[in-house]
Amino acid sequence: MRLTVIALIVGVIAAAGVACAGDDNAASTNGGLRVVELRYEGGTLRVEVAETPTQRALGLGGRDGLAEGTGMLFDLGSTRVPTFSMRGMRFGLDFVWIDERKRVTAVTSDVPPQPGVRDSELESYSPETPVRYVLEVAAGTAERLGIDAGDQLAFELQAQ
Repeated sequence: MRLTVIALIVGVIAAAGVACAGDDNAASTNGGLRVVELRYEGGTLRVEVAETPTQRALGLGGRDGLAEGTGMLFDLGSTRVPTFSMRGMRFGLDFVWIDERKRVTAVTSDVPPQPGVRDSELESYSPETPVRYVLEVAAGTAERLGIDAGDQLAFELQAQ
């Protein structure tokens, strides 16, 4: 009897976990990051939002890749010319530079990882003009999706 009750409790907990994992509305964050929908002409991406200095510093570092249709959106908090590097990256990226009106100003494509390079010697990447947001997607994704300078993006980043 005791084992049956324990098995029933474990089964209910497991079922609840599966139900929540499959419900996109049940989890609005991924690893502590908010996930929002970013719309571009022709489709959408689900992007994690790096909003805090700690989240922005870590970025996608230490990961083995990105799932299809995903990326990371950096909200810089103000319009400026940021500097990005490939610190801790294990896969190549496209940097999509986005202004305060959510318009793509430029794309830096196919940036390779730099394994074994000291942080102080990593190559830096910056847009030519000030931006408010930076979208990182797997290398080749921007071209494959047709995202380029001048494109209007749409996403909502309400304060939490």
